[in-house]
Amino acid sequence: MIDASGQERRVIWALWLAAALVAAAGLMPFVFGGTSSRIASAIIPFGIGAIALAACAVFHSQGRTTLSVIYFVAGLAIVYGLLSIFSLPVRLAALGTCPALPAPCRTGLPRPMTDGENNGIGAAAFCGIAGLLLGFYGLVIAFRRPVLRQGAPPVRKIPPMDKAAPAPAPEPAPAEAKAAPAPAEPKAAEEEPELPAHEEEELPELPPHESSSATT
Repeated sequence: MIDASGQERRVIWALWLAAALVAAAGLMPFVFGGTSSRIASAIIPFGIGAIALAACAVFHSQGRTTLSVIYFVAGLAIVYGLLSIFSLPVRLAALGTCPALPAPCRTGLPRPMTDGENNGIGAAAFCGIAGLLLGFYGLVIAFRRPVLRQGAPPVRKIPPMDKAAPAPAPEPAPAEAKAAPAPAEPKAAEEEPELPAHEEEELPELPPHESSSATT
């Protein structure tokens, strides 16, 4: 038997925890690098991702389509935040940097990354990726739970068939059965008259036959 209430709790906790991790990812550049950090702008996409994951936790029972669309928006925002923080070291590596402070920068190139920015990038990337994966875990659980049909039960549209009419009860037999008339005995076959015995008539004897070829 599927524990629907347990799955419901896991979906809610997974999505809320994912939203908290993504929100923390947006704050990490300020925690390690302060307001002067060059990756501080990542708080905007991470904040949008955290709000979207919180919306997933609130509207998780509105249907799979709604949940998927909101999580897609959250995923785009988190990925954009990760790209924004990783773009700084890539840009510095491609353009080059000035010497570290307090040395003067005469070329106009940006300064190298500070320890606070390095730590902020690592912490923000860890929290952002963890929140993205945890949100996906909650989405998978939400898709595997049984679908609960809401609303009134279906109404039968075809009218029910009429029940077969009961067979008529047999009529009660009369108390006194009328005696049926006895069948008439067949008349004795009339005896045919006996014919007289056949008598053979005696025929007269014929004279002996004389052959015409007798010798004289």
